[in-house]
Amino acid sequence: EKPQPCQRGPHRALTVSQLEHFHQFFESFIRDRSMYYIYANLVKPLTVASKLSYAELVGSKMVDWFVSHYWGTPFRHFWETVRKHSQTLDTASSSPAYWICTFSNNQWAVDEELGGGNVLDSSFYLSLRLGCCLNPS
Repeated sequence: EKPQPCQRGPHRALTVSQLEHFHQFFESFIRDRSMYYIYANLVKPLTVASKLSYAELVGSKMVDWFVSHYWGTPFRHFWETVRKHSQTLDTASSSPAYWICTFSNNQWAVDEELGGGNVLDSSFYLSLRLGCCLNPS
């Protein structure tokens, strides 16, 4: 099935299952490498033909959780944190969706993703403003 583009922002999240599949499939290459490695050696090459975000490539979802992180952290630590977070959730969804800039932004259209200089038009802002909400519990 051909990957389908979708709106920027909250519609480009990955489920924890999709992220787990990514980690398991590429674990032997990733080892202790960081998101800088993921971006340059996995996300960019995987999306070159489609010129879409990785999330669009694998089937994006509406965001449940926005992830802010340091790209220099080993990816396996990042993945473990997301995995553990997903296990603490008391939701009907067995695979919550996470908006993660490396996977959710179209890395081939970064200026557009950043809102062309207007933060209110950026995918980051749109994901936080339109997609995420506080859980009152």
